[in-house]
Amino acid sequence: MSGKIFENLTAIDVYIENKRQKVIKCKGKVSGDEYLVNILFDKDLFKKEELMVLKEEFDLVDKIEETEKAIYIITRYNEYEDIYEHVKKMKITISNQINYSTLILEKINKIKNLPLEIVSSIIQSNNIKIDKNNGLIFTGLIVLSDDKSVSYAQVLKDIANLLHIIFAGDEVRDDKISREIPPDIQKIIVKCLEERYTNFDEILKDLKSSKIYRLINPEKEEGKKIHSVRTNLKKRKVKFKIKKSAIVLGIIALVLLPFVAISISKMIKLNREIEVPTNKEITIDELEDKSETQKSDISKQHDIMDEDKENSDICDDEELLSYFDKDMIESLGETNIASISEEKSFKGSYSLKVNNSSGKNNEFLIGLVDLNSQKFDYLKNRNVDISMWVNSNQTQDAIITLKLISKDKTISKVSKKIYVIKDNWTLYNLNINTNAGDYIKIYITPEKVSDIWIDSFSIEVLK
Repeated sequence: MSGKIFENLTAIDVYIENKRQKVIKCKGKVSGDEYLVNILFDKDLFKKEELMVLKEEFDLVDKIEETEKAIYIITRYNEYEDIYEHVKKMKITISNQINYSTLILEKINKIKNLPLEIVSSIIQSNNIKIDKNNGLIFTGLIVLSDDKSVSYAQVLKDIANLLHIIFAGDEVRDDKISREIPPDIQKIIVKCLEERYTNFDEILKDLKSSKIYRLINPEKEEGKKIHSVRTNLKKRKVKFKIKKSAIVLGIIALVLLPFVAISISKMIKLNREIEVPTNKEITIDELEDKSETQKSDISKQHDIMDEDKENSDICDDEELLSYFDKDMIESLGETNIASISEEKSFKGSYSLKVNNSSGKNNEFLIGLVDLNSQKFDYLKNRNVDISMWVNSNQTQDAIITLKLISKDKTISKVSKKIYVIKDNWTLYNLNINTNAGDYIKIYITPEKVSDIWIDSFSIEVLK
């Protein structure tokens, strides 16, 4: 039977060989196309219906034959880059990142009833290729190891690595997640590494319910809304670029100002002179004197820039304290209150810190918005969005709560569950209507024994 399998093929080389299989690279005698003939010695590895799944789900699987001694899986061979090589060489778009992730998770759900060892092999990065049109190709090549006991946890880790490769260009190293990865995807990766998914369907569901997925793949009824969001994001990006360019140009102008002034002064002086010697030499000492003068001027400009940064930090810190008036907060008689910390900051030189040493789900007061103050009185009787940046030394779930207070009574309350990534600053927001309120209390409730830092509060009035 094996002779019949090879009757139209010429063996070129042994591609892979181990105790459990032999993969031979072949060439079609007539077509000249290249193939991989995967000979699996363990016939008990697959049930017949599982072999059919391989044939149906992988376009490169050309033929599957079974003999008395082995299973033969013939796949078409190609020279395309694997996904790891591809993302190492070039930056792929966020749209492609989401689409690749979706295709991979959908494929896993279609083959989820195959042995875990097979699923793990199929989703290795060297088994997933990118064609010349940036399309995703699953080779369907099964590579077995001597260890048959591949666990569900190992497959989850394989998925985490694949997602990390797609969004950051590399595998997960020492359980550290790259900051380049969007928070929604970070959350999925962490849940895979922590084995918090009970089945593969949950991973795909998490991806498709994420904000970033819906932004890239909007439903029809949400189309107009998403288009509006994208337009606003583009406008903000352009505005940011203009501001950034203006700042850079301003700095360049400050640095060049002394040189321009010197040049203009020289031109005026030259124009006033009656005779201009054409062969006058400039000594090394004169050049050094001028160089020292220029260095001094540049040093002064750097001092100005450092001073500007220091002033900016002071402004950021003052803004943070406008949400955390210590005297006013302490007068409220709260048991658990944040403290000012210099350990970490998103902007400025310090942030607010919550130390949940007990591990209990206690609320910690982290901010106060006085709606009767001159700074915040414009927020009264409005629908507002309050945002903040959050960091932690532990990856965990937490809850942000806003309480609207009037005459020392809570008249309105909203809460939102968030997912805080370890050692990553992430932006979170929550809406509340301030109608009839005197002030807003801002709380955070950690889930674990941990430290949490909060910085850069911001409030916007919603229409």
